[in-house]
Amino acid sequence: MEPRLCFIKESYFVRHSGYIKMLDTGNTRKQSRRSHLCVMVRQDENDFYIPLRNNLGAEVRKFGRIGHGVPSEKRENAGLDYRYALIINDSSYIEPQIEKKIPRSQYQKIKKDYETIQAEFTVYLNGFIKAAKKKRNEKEPLYRESSLINYLSELGLC
Repeated sequence: MEPRLCFIKESYFVRHSGYIKMLDTGNTRKQSRRSHLCVMVRQDENDFYIPLRNNLGAEVRKFGRIGHGVPSEKRENAGLDYRYALIINDSSYIEPQIEKKIPRSQYQKIKKDYETIQAEFTVYLNGFIKAAKKKRNEKEPLYRESSLINYLSELGLC
C-alpha cells in the first residue's frame, strides 16, 4: 500500500480545541498546514495520522522509540512523531496532498520504510494502550506527552 500524506483541516482543530498534548496548541492555522501521514494501522476501526516534524531529534530515546526519522537535505532531524498521532475517523476533516509538499527524498524514504513505520507505530500504540489500562501513561516517559490521551474512547479504554 502506498503511504498517503495529507493535511488535517483547520475545522478539526477548532472543533477539538479542548484536546491536550497536541502540537502547536492554539495555533489552528499552523496545525492545519502540517503534513500528516495516514498510517493504516487498524485498531478498533480507527484511522491514525502521524505528523511530520522538522525537528524530531533522536527517534529512539533512552525510554523508547518516539518516531521514525525522515531526514531531508535541509532538515536532517525531520521525522514522523508517534507521540502526536491523531485518530480521525471522519474523512471530511482530511485534505489529501495533491501536490507533494515535502522533498521527493523524504517521500521516497517514507514509501520505502512504510511497513517498518506501520510496525513501529503498532508497537507504540499497543504500549500506550497497555500503559493507559494500568493508568500509567502519565508516569511512563514514552507516553507522558502522547496526544493519544484524547482518544481513550476510540481506543476502547473508557
